[in-house]
Amino acid sequence: MAVPVLFNSLLTVDGVLGAVRWRESVPGKGAVTPPLMIEFIGSITEDRASRLMAHAEAAGLGIFGISQLSYHRAPEDKSVVYPLDAYYAHSMNSSVVATINRVAVLLDNKINTDIQGLIHKMIMVDNQ
Repeated sequence: MAVPVLFNSLLTVDGVLGAVRWRESVPGKGAVTPPLMIEFIGSITEDRASRLMAHAEAAGLGIFGISQLSYHRAPEDKSVVYPLDAYYAHSMNSSVVATINRVAVLLDNKINTDIQGLIHKMIMVDNQ
């Protein structure tokens, strides 16, 4: 098994403005219970971290559900998107990268970020 990555090490990645990690308030019931913030770091406020968490949780549940539907439709088709590790949402000034282990970062679009390297680091955060 790989060595877990410290959550605060995400701030060493070029372009990361802030990050948040959270968990379900009732395990296994993420779609019907609000998420609980564990911690946030960087130059974002608690309010911004809370909104980032809530938006990432809602989008993540939808994206994960779509990937599951693709997999169950044709599990023998190796081109389906399951298993899914993360998703990336790009906007004008900043972007969001969120992982299925409930970690999200806010990126500054003025900085060229290695998204694949960032995701690899994010999925290694022990978020239990």
